[in-house]
Amino acid sequence: MKKISQKINWFLGLIKWPIAVLMLVALVPAFQADWLLIEKSMTAKMLWEFYLPFGVTILFFLIMPDLSGSFFTIAEHELTHMLFAVLTFHKPKGLDIEQGVGGYFSFEGEGNWLVALAPYFFPTFTVALMLGFGMYQQFEPKLPDYWLILFGIFIGYHFIVTLFEIHPKQTDFIVAGPVFTICFIPTANLLMYGMLLAYVLKGWAGIPAYFQLIFQQGQRLLGI
Repeated sequence: MKKISQKINWFLGLIKWPIAVLMLVALVPAFQADWLLIEKSMTAKMLWEFYLPFGVTILFFLIMPDLSGSFFTIAEHELTHMLFAVLTFHKPKGLDIEQGVGGYFSFEGEGNWLVALAPYFFPTFTVALMLGFGMYQQFEPKLPDYWLILFGIFIGYHFIVTLFEIHPKQTDFIVAGPVFTICFIPTANLLMYGMLLAYVLKGWAGIPAYFQLIFQQGQRLLGI
């Protein structure tokens, strides 16, 4: 496992700056694609069952900012580090979570920029919810009536908690590199929220359609 993780780290290091350039190039098309999805989603059902829970969740955390340091939020942050460490074949060594203070996840090996930045664009609990509903649909094709509300809450939670976590002194940004972080994080978040909204609108089929929309916006931007 150690040799595999070293090779993955080497490869991620090799493509780090090409990824940064790609993210800068994709920034405007991704923003335009997200905006089109938002416009398309402005229906009465979405406003009441998705955007309202989304907004209320954000407001709740703004009124009670200490919640951003709760056990739940710290756990998701550290579990996201762990998830991407495992996906890049790093062996976990320990996980320490202290409410109101923070957490620390340790693993064997040097790690990489993807492990460092994962919590700032990847909504672990929201993706788990998507996968859970995907399993649910294997037995019952029609999703429960409350599914949009749950997605609004979970996506709103990820949005506001990530906003609280992003600051210049964030050690994970230093590990990944401040310049690379600035290049990567904005587009990575636009892509993630775009995929989530595409899923909300059209299910799993909406995700490839979303990337096609980005490609179309890029072509339009370049006048192709």
